[in-house]
Amino acid sequence: MSATPAAARHVRVVDVPLRVPGQDIARAWLVADDDHDGRPRSGVLWLHWLGHRHNDRGEFLPLAVELASRGVVSLLPAGHFPWVPDPDGTAADVQRVRDQVAAHAVALDHLCAQPGLDPGRVALVGHDYGAMYAALLADRDQRISALALQAPDDSWGSWFATYWLKLEGPTRAEYAARFAGLQPVDAVGGLAERLGDRMLFQWAGKDTFVTPAARAAYEAANPKARSIEYADAEHMLDDRAVPDLAAFLVEALRVT
Repeated sequence: MSATPAAARHVRVVDVPLRVPGQDIARAWLVADDDHDGRPRSGVLWLHWLGHRHNDRGEFLPLAVELASRGVVSLLPAGHFPWVPDPDGTAADVQRVRDQVAAHAVALDHLCAQPGLDPGRVALVGHDYGAMYAALLADRDQRISALALQAPDDSWGSWFATYWLKLEGPTRAEYAARFAGLQPVDAVGGLAERLGDRMLFQWAGKDTFVTPAARAAYEAANPKARSIEYADAEHMLDDRAVPDLAAFLVEALRVT
């Protein structure tokens, strides 16, 4: 969804540094409408995917701009792992996942510190790896009141082992076991009671990366979540999922 000139007229997109203890500075875009009328505003933290197009914090920028014209404040941080360093198959990968969650937590802090933000209306949106991180962060932070996950895998070891490390058999199983306690589908199960139907799953019908078993695991983890399939979409989803995502956020955040 692209913002019209009228909708974008008073919207500012500001590049901000996020200082994460013990890590390199992360960059994010803060998107907000300067012309809000002083009423409390809702907020969205957007976590992008790893892919061949829009493989950066710009993935959700058009929708963030569109929502900003309705008083929504957005923060779009750049992901680091595995966008920059590759998985190496060691215990360091587990720490890199933890570090990325910590970096996104700093981004959430920055979003929630924005003037006029209503702490009871904060959503988290993620796609692909961004969705997996979103599940972990939402499970750890009570400030998240709505969660939208687009095409997540259910475990960290799967894509790392398949597309980078080429692991099989016992070696693959041993690597996967390193991520015990960090699996995003388990985090969704922990969130089911708190968020209920304020959780949205969006799936691609022609997804070659997310298995039917992974999708089923998420839907079983929170049966109250809204789950939508786009039958002719591939893993990227393109713009097919945007109208449903926007409608979900407008409802969940009580955007007027």
